[in-house]
Amino acid sequence: MSKKDSENVCFWLPNQTAGKMDVLTPHKMIVVFLIQEYLRLKKTVTDGQAHAEQPHQIEVSAGDRKRFCMLLLKLIQYPDLPYKELYGLLLSPEYGVHPVQLEEFKKLMKLLKTVGIDVMFDLYNEIDKLIMDNTASFQIGIVGLYLRKVFVTMDRMSFHEMKDLYLATIAYYDKGMHAIRLEPGSDANYTDSDSFRQPPPNQYTPIEPSDHGSHSAKWSVKQSELFIAQQSALLKENEAKALPPKELQKRLNEIIHDRPHCSQAYFLSYMNNVRVREFFGAVHALQRVFDRTPSAGAPPPATSAGASEGKDYQYSSLNLAILHAEFGHPRLARACLRECVMLAQENGDPTCLQLAHAWLSHLEGHCMPLPDKTTSGSLFHATSLHILSHLRQGSIAGRRPSELFGLLMVNDLLNCQRSMMDLVATGIAERTALWTVYGKHEQASLCAQLLLNVELKSLDKTYNGNGICQVLCALVVRLAHLGEFGHALVVLQHAKQRFPRYPQSRDWHLTDHYVSVLRALYRGRFAEANAECQHLHSYDPHLALLQFAHVALGRQDFGTAETFLAQLLADEALAPLMRIRALLLSANVHIHNGQAKAFNQLNVAQMYAQKYHLQYEEALVNLHQAYLLLTHLHAPKQAFAALKAGLETILANGPLYDRARALFLFARTLVEMERHGATDGEEAWEEAAATAQLQQLTTMLPTFEEAVEMFEKLECYSKAKDVYVYLARTYHELGEVEKRNRYSYRYRLLEEQYPTERQYLNVFL
Repeated sequence: MSKKDSENVCFWLPNQTAGKMDVLTPHKMIVVFLIQEYLRLKKTVTDGQAHAEQPHQIEVSAGDRKRFCMLLLKLIQYPDLPYKELYGLLLSPEYGVHPVQLEEFKKLMKLLKTVGIDVMFDLYNEIDKLIMDNTASFQIGIVGLYLRKVFVTMDRMSFHEMKDLYLATIAYYDKGMHAIRLEPGSDANYTDSDSFRQPPPNQYTPIEPSDHGSHSAKWSVKQSELFIAQQSALLKENEAKALPPKELQKRLNEIIHDRPHCSQAYFLSYMNNVRVREFFGAVHALQRVFDRTPSAGAPPPATSAGASEGKDYQYSSLNLAILHAEFGHPRLARACLRECVMLAQENGDPTCLQLAHAWLSHLEGHCMPLPDKTTSGSLFHATSLHILSHLRQGSIAGRRPSELFGLLMVNDLLNCQRSMMDLVATGIAERTALWTVYGKHEQASLCAQLLLNVELKSLDKTYNGNGICQVLCALVVRLAHLGEFGHALVVLQHAKQRFPRYPQSRDWHLTDHYVSVLRALYRGRFAEANAECQHLHSYDPHLALLQFAHVALGRQDFGTAETFLAQLLADEALAPLMRIRALLLSANVHIHNGQAKAFNQLNVAQMYAQKYHLQYEEALVNLHQAYLLLTHLHAPKQAFAALKAGLETILANGPLYDRARALFLFARTLVEMERHGATDGEEAWEEAAATAQLQQLTTMLPTFEEAVEMFEKLECYSKAKDVYVYLARTYHELGEVEKRNRYSYRYRLLEEQYPTERQYLNVFL
C-alpha cells in the first residue's frame, strides 16, 4: 500500500481531524501484537486442516475464539492497563487465550528487546498485509477499525516518534515483568482461578504516566466517548451501577488530561458534582465547557461536527441557567437562557428551545399553554415534562381532579407508545402523588406498587431513576401510617441503597425525618420529635413548622403552637393541603384554650377543602367538628351527623391513627346519644337512659377494643389509655363496678409499662 493509498484509509474515520487523532501507547501496541499472533494461529489451524496428514495438529475451539473476542473488546473499549494486569487477563478463566498463542506472544515480547526497533517497522508492514488480506472482514469490524487507526497513526509518525514509542513499549514491558516476578508463585498465581480476582464492574487499575513516557495518553477518542456515554446513562437511569463520585472524577481528570478539549467530560463532571452537592464545582465545570474549543488547531469541522459542538454549548448554557435559578440569581439565569435560545435556534434544536422557553416562563412567572395533539415527535419529551409540571400546578391551583387525571392518562399512553421509560416512571409517580393529595391513599399505594413491580426495560436496560425513588418514599410513609414501622425501615434502607446520591437522596432524607417525627409523636417522645423537626426544616420548612406545632400541642404548650401556626398561615405561598392541616391544628389550640374561634377555623378549613377538591381533608374537618360538638357543646346528635359525613372516607383511605380516633369518637357518640334519648319523667328518664347507654356501650365494646388495638400497633399508648379512662369512667357512672375495675386494671398495667404524664392525656390531635 502506497502512502497515497494509506491516506485514503482516513475515509473510514468519520469527522477525523488532526485535533482528534489518538496517541499510540505501549498498551495499544501490545493489543496489536495479540491480534497478530491470533491471526497467525488461525492461519496455522486453517492450513493444518487443509493438510490433515500433519501430526500434532493444533485445535482452536469455539470457547477459545469467544474468550479472545471478549478480551479484545475489553482491551479496545477500556483505557490502558498496566502490563501486569493485562498479563493477568491473558491467563484468567474468563479471558484466557490459547496456550500456543500465549507462548508465541511471549516469544514476540522477548524478541522485541533483542531485535530492536526493526520490530516496529515490521509491525507496520504486517498491519498493512493483514488489512489487505482480510479486507472483507476488516471493513466493518471493530478489530479492522482499530488496526486501520493504528496504521494511519504510525504512517504519520516520524522516525524519532517511532523510536520513542519503541522505548516506551520496552519500558512498559520491563516494568510489568518486574512486577510479575515480585508476585509469589509468579504465573501460577494467575493460572489459579480462585486466586485470580476480576476487578469490580466499571472499575480498573489506573496506569502510571511513567509507564508510557511521552506517550502518556491512555484514553483514546472512542474510549473516552464510550466511557462518558455509559456513565451519563447510568447517572440518569441507574446511579447505583455508576462509578462512585470520587472514582468517576478521577477518571474524568485523566480524560481531561489526555483530551483537554473534550467538552463532554466537563459536562459529566458537572453531573458528578451535582450528585454530591458540590455546586461550586458544578458551576466551575460548566464554565470550563465554554473555555474549550473542541476543534482547536484542526481544519474547519464538518456540518454535523459543528452542530454537535454547538449542542454541547447550548445544553451547558441551559444547565447553568437552571443552577443560577436554583441559587436565586434570576438575572444571570435569564442571560444564560438567552444564550441557550440563540444557540438552539442556530442548531435547529426544538427540544432545547422549548426547555429554555419553559424556564424563561417560570422565571417570569408566566404559564405556558399546553401543546395540542399534533405535537412533533422531536418535541415530545419536553412536552411530556411540561404536562407533568402542569399537573402539579393544577393540583395546587384547584383544578378539577377529573381533568388532571384525564390529561395524565393521555400522557401515560403516549409515553408507553414511545417506550420512554423515564417519562413512564415519572408519570406513575405523579399519579401516586395526585392520589395522595386527594386523600386516596389506597389508590396511591397501588400505583406505587405497580411501578415497583413493573419491568421498566428499554434496550435491555432497566430504568432506576427519580420516579422510582419517589414511589419508594410514598410507600415508606404509607407503611408508617399503617403502623408497619419495621417494613417501612426495610423499604427506606432499600431506597438508600438504590439512590445514594443527590438529588434523589433528598426525597428519602425528607421521608426518613418525617417518619421519625411521626413515630416519636405517637410514642410521646417530644424531645426526640423536636430534634427530628429541626433536621426536617432544611428539607421542607412548611412541613417542619407544622410538626413543630404538633409537638408543642402534644406538650400542651399552646402559646408556642399558636406562634408556629401563625407563622405558617402567614405565608401566602403555602399549599392548600398544608394550610388546611395548619387550620385543623389551630382549631385544636383554640379548643384547649376554651375559645369559640375554633369553629371559625374549622369552617375556613372546610371551605379550602371544598374549593381545592380535597375530600379526605374535608372528612378530617368533619371529624374535628364532631369532636367539638360532642365534648364541648354536648350535642351528640349534631356530632353524629357531622361524623357520619366523613367517617366512610376516613375508614376507607385514612392512616391507622385517623381510623382509630374516628372509631373511638364514633362509639362515644353513639353511647352519648343514648344518654340524651329518653324524654319521659325525670326518674324514668334516668333509668331508661342508663339502661340504653349500658346496652349501647356493650354493643360498641368491640369498636372500642379495635381502636385500642390500632393505637397500640402505632405504639400510641397515651391514646389507648384515653380509651380505657373513658370506659372506666362510663362504667363507674353506670354502676358497673366489675367492668370499671377491669378497665382500670388494664389502664394501670399499660401505665406501668409505658408511663405517661397525666396532663398529656386526652389531647385530640
